[in-house]
Amino acid sequence: MKRLLYILLLPFGAIYGIIGLIRRWLYKINCLHSYSSTLPTIGIGNLTVGGTGKTPMVEYLVRMLKNDHKVATLSRGYRRKTKGYLNSADNGTVDACTFGDEPAQLHEKFPDIQVVVCEKRAEALQRLERAGQRPDIVLLDDAYQHLQVKCRLNLLLTDFTRLYCDDYPMPAGRLREFPSAAAAADVVIVTKSPQSLTWDEAEKIRTKLGRKPCQPCFFTTLVYDKLTPITSMAQQLTLTPNTPVVLLTGIANPKPIQQEISKQFSDIETISYSDHHNFSSREMEYLCRKMAEKGEKAVVVTTEKDAVRLRDSQLRNFTEKLPIFVLPVRVKFLFGEEEFIRMVNKIQ
Repeated sequence: MKRLLYILLLPFGAIYGIIGLIRRWLYKINCLHSYSSTLPTIGIGNLTVGGTGKTPMVEYLVRMLKNDHKVATLSRGYRRKTKGYLNSADNGTVDACTFGDEPAQLHEKFPDIQVVVCEKRAEALQRLERAGQRPDIVLLDDAYQHLQVKCRLNLLLTDFTRLYCDDYPMPAGRLREFPSAAAAADVVIVTKSPQSLTWDEAEKIRTKLGRKPCQPCFFTTLVYDKLTPITSMAQQLTLTPNTPVVLLTGIANPKPIQQEISKQFSDIETISYSDHHNFSSREMEYLCRKMAEKGEKAVVVTTEKDAVRLRDSQLRNFTEKLPIFVLPVRVKFLFGEEEFIRMVNKIQ
């Protein structure tokens, strides 16, 4: 049945891919205009719909740059309830409602950088160029298809378990464009690679991706830090391998965190929602019932992005009664990290 559905959707995927191909060509021949900022810019994006680890990559770059440079991040602020240009340096409230979950997460972790959201990123860059707190470098999140802006360095991320060369445009697959669009990237990064990946295995994947000779390809993996309590109830608990866990996620690909949690706990029940999901009161009531079934020693484990949305004031009556832990995650390069850092520093 799946195979039949895929075949039926192939023509629609082809049409979707051709539209993306024509759009890139129009920008390439300057029929459509791309803005080049006077600020050094790095675009982080993918060909796939969600789940390649863009936000952890942005965080890696922030950590790398923030001690020596004034850093700003720029995104559209997906699913925020506001419109237009917002800058954390000018705005008193930075939460998932006003900025979107991922920008709010970045502000929470890095309050000393400018977190900017705007649907029109060229306009946002122009405002940053004139700003009193002009940044030294701007990181554009989810910018690979945002061709109205020409970045000095384009990073294309692809998930190890679903390489763009093995996928197809929507709705038959999960790509936003044909795999050939990868040629526009300056750097390809294979994310969520197994930590045991060998150099020879990486070389085979590099060949499979069909990169241009001038396109370096790096491999990263996810490293999880210690579970962190974010509610007062959680701070009072000591976790053991036998602690019952309800894993709550609203992200594109929950498999990595599921695999990590299964290494630490034996009794796990997962509640998964779609990416950027805004939790409702009814869903929180359901979570509370599940916790009651699990017993008084049970805990909730969630992701950093989900934790930002759980801090919504309308959910406080529920979250204050729950022991909620967050599992922080960061990016680690498997090979060639020093070369990557040199490439980033060259654009400044």
